[in-house]
Amino acid sequence: MTKAERLPATTERTQQRGWSAHFSDPGGHVWLNTAHQGPMPIAAVRAASEAAREKSAPHTIPDAAFNERPEKLRSLLAAFVGGRPDEIVLGDSTSHGLNLIAYGLSWRDEDEVLCVEGDYPATVLPWLAQQHHGVRVQFVQRDAQGRIDPGRVREAVTARTRVFALTWVDSFTGAAADLAELGRVCREAGVLFVVNGSQAVGARPVDVRATPVDALVSCGYKWMCGPYATGFTWLDPSLIGMIEPRRVHWLAQQRGRGLEHMRSYTIEDLGVRGMDVFCPADFLNTAAWTSSVELLAGLGAHAVNAHGQQLVQRLLDGLDQGLYEVVGPQASQERSGLVVLGHRRGRVEPTVAALTAEGVHVAVREGNIRLSPHLFNTFEDIDRALEVLNFSEG
Repeated sequence: MTKAERLPATTERTQQRGWSAHFSDPGGHVWLNTAHQGPMPIAAVRAASEAAREKSAPHTIPDAAFNERPEKLRSLLAAFVGGRPDEIVLGDSTSHGLNLIAYGLSWRDEDEVLCVEGDYPATVLPWLAQQHHGVRVQFVQRDAQGRIDPGRVREAVTARTRVFALTWVDSFTGAAADLAELGRVCREAGVLFVVNGSQAVGARPVDVRATPVDALVSCGYKWMCGPYATGFTWLDPSLIGMIEPRRVHWLAQQRGRGLEHMRSYTIEDLGVRGMDVFCPADFLNTAAWTSSVELLAGLGAHAVNAHGQQLVQRLLDGLDQGLYEVVGPQASQERSGLVVLGHRRGRVEPTVAALTAEGVHVAVREGNIRLSPHLFNTFEDIDRALEVLNFSEG
């Protein structure tokens, strides 16, 4: 009997079905591709529909909503990562936050940014774009399973290193970086630690107060189960003062005043609110994402993570590893919710096609199969995937 067969108790199966009930796919498909995008919960879809209904009858939207609704979302996000509302920037993507920092810092000639070789482009490109300011981008290597050795980072840091930027969970191996150890290296060297959390936030618990990071950036449409064009950035208070927003959004400047009198050309320092994406009210997205974050917060980040790891363990336990190579780490403290597989006997495309034909949806990344279950998945979903995986010759 495998570990996976011993794990599911009646209570666990009941919880899984209860969580999956928050989502709906009338076609009975199995979505194992949250690393690409997560489905919106039923309640979030209803919230978006209600916001659309409001827009069809604008008299139902009070002026105060333009401020109150994004502020509610800001507060929810702050609580979700352990920060304060005046540390949260509302964005429309991960790139919004990364570019905000990269373009907002004052650079000196020959400043260095340390990145990770092979990292996700969104985490690297904003820093490369600063090369015209004299910034030099250096790279540290991952090991064969995607892990980042803090010792290598320590050796790569120089007196000119200003920023270390990395993706918390690697999209291509599923390896989860040790933020505590890497952050400690950065603190000792006086280097800003900027983390792309888009493959982790919503699936893994984080407390920015207890984690030595200076910025945590994420989109909202993957593991946070929000709509497209959503994202946020948490900034340590010491970093907020270093960033020049470089843009002025008139509605943000109107904060604290009604819309009855707008003809003011005063520009105030609004802190993180001056760094928000323009018009963060964006009622359809704001309503839907607020609902999704409320659901995740209600279930609890630790419980969601534990559920995801049980799904990953069942997948690893049931997988025919004579057919597949697990590309990333398998130890629980090093892995994430992403499982990346290389086919030992052929190409992965025929296997993916067979999975799709059975209504099981995964991704192909860099020639490998990537499966990424989340809170809406059940052991039965994993078993459906294994039935196809273990009988595919590639």
